[in-house]
Formats: sequence, C-alpha cells, structure tokens
Amino acid sequence: MRSEGVAVTARGITARGPLGPVFENVDVDIHPGQLAVVAGPSGTGRTALLLALSGRLRLVAGRIEVDGHRLPRHARHARRLIAPARLVPGFELEERWKVREAIRERRITAATTEEDIAASFALVGIDPDRRAPLWTLHPAERLLLAVALGVAPTPAGLLVDDVEQGLPEAARTRVWAALHRISTHGITVIASTTDPPRTDVEPVVRLPHPDPEPCRNPGTRPDTGLPPPAGQFTGAELVSPGEHAAPGREVDQPDLFSLVDDAAEHPDTPAPAVEDTAELPEPEESDSDSEENGPPR
Repeated sequence: MRSEGVAVTARGITARGPLGPVFENVDVDIHPGQLAVVAGPSGTGRTALLLALSGRLRLVAGRIEVDGHRLPRHARHARRLIAPARLVPGFELEERWKVREAIRERRITAATTEEDIAASFALVGIDPDRRAPLWTLHPAERLLLAVALGVAPTPAGLLVDDVEQGLPEAARTRVWAALHRISTHGITVIASTTDPPRTDVEPVVRLPHPDPEPCRNPGTRPDTGLPPPAGQFTGAELVSPGEHAAPGREVDQPDLFSLVDDAAEHPDTPAPAVEDTAELPEPEESDSDSEENGPPR
C-alpha cells in the first residue's frame, strides 16, 4: 500500500461566517507524505480549514493549490485526491452499524476490495470483531476503524478531524502513531487537534483562540463538517466529503449534500443532475440472542 501523496499550499486564506472570520490569513505548506496538524481550541475553525484545504469549502480571500492545481477551479480534482476519514460532526461512522456494515459501505462507495481492507487494518493496527456494533468499540478503536476505511482505497491525502476527542493519553499516542505510519507509506495526512503531539508532526498550523463574544453562541460558528442552514456562510460553501478516488480508480460520485455548484469551475457547462449511484447498507436486525439494542441511554 503505497501512495505518491499530495502537496497542499495555501496563502492568506480566509473564510467568513455570520459572526466574522472562521479563520483568517492562514498560510500552509504541506508536502507529499507529511503528517500535518491543524491545532487550536474549539471554535477556531479547525474543521473548516480541513474542508478548505481539500476543496470542500470556498473562501473569501487567499489562494490554495492542491497537487499544483488552483482552487476553486480544480476543487473537484482536490476532493478526488484527499479523502475524509472523519469530520466532526457530519462525516462519521454510524454508531448503530456493525463493523461489517461499515466495511460494506466503504467497499461500495470507494470501490475497495477485501484485500484493501485487510491491508489498511494491518497498517493502522486494528482487528475488530466484524459482528460488533460500532457503539461498543473503544473510541480509539472506532476512530482507527474510520481511518483504516479511509486509507483502504489508498488516497493521496487523508483528513482526520478531532484526533483527541474522548481519548485518554495512551489512546491518543496510539492514534498518532497510526497516522504517522500512514504518512510513511506516502499518504499526506492532515489532522486536527487541540493539542498536537510533540514528535513526528510537521508542519503544525496553529489557529488563534476565537474572540470571546462569538464563543457565547457556538452553535452558529461554521467550523463543523455539516452543511449549515441556508445563509449560514457568507462567501463560504461546503461540499460533501464523499467524493474521492484511489490511484487508477476513477470514482466520480455526486456530492450528496453539496452546497457548491461545481459547474462554476467551468461556467459554460451546465451542472449535472445529482443521482444516487450506490445503495448503502441498512442496519442489520439485532440477533435474537444478543443484547444489541443500541447504546445505553
């Protein structure tokens, strides 16, 4: 499992929401195969920056190049290269699924094989019981499962949001070690956290603490992975993280919750109609002799 990775460069990029800047005047230089970290307190726009660097969030100022291609004109190309493993909230594994259902969903949407899944599991260091509901897994195991499924199609880049969320120190160390191993296989990893590890991370993009006034209403800050309500962004628009392709496998699926008109990249071309291209698995019925009745309330 080797990848050529992807380079990401940003200069003076800014995104704004109704309360002002989400992030402002950010410079980024990420080389292929690096483990890069976006660090900052909650509300500083970490998730929004991950989205922007992968062609999933429009800006009001600055410029981004992914693999030498200027955004937003080549945003679709960037989304194909950089796959999300987890964006919080908005792109996370369904806790009501079992492990085997999450695997099946990824095999459908990303054209991966059982061999791809086995290789990615070995790379991140997990061997989960495929019959287990996701809500029963340790948070670190659940995150690493999401990472492994993101790595399975061997993308050029990978997004991992909120690495430290709900994890004790030992579990964080395990997750960072797995992300470092992924980067040594050529995949560019861009992760966000409140507290970056002390080793094996370069570069670290530190976002300043937000102004105290906007923090009083955190529900309106556009630093999440979910599409906001209509009018939530001013000049900044989200695109679904579900569109990426492995080398040699052109997977051109529609953005199922896109707010970006990709036809804007080519104004003379009408926007394609959005159609479902894959049937995702429904949660399985609970076994009669088990206690799989969902997470305890």
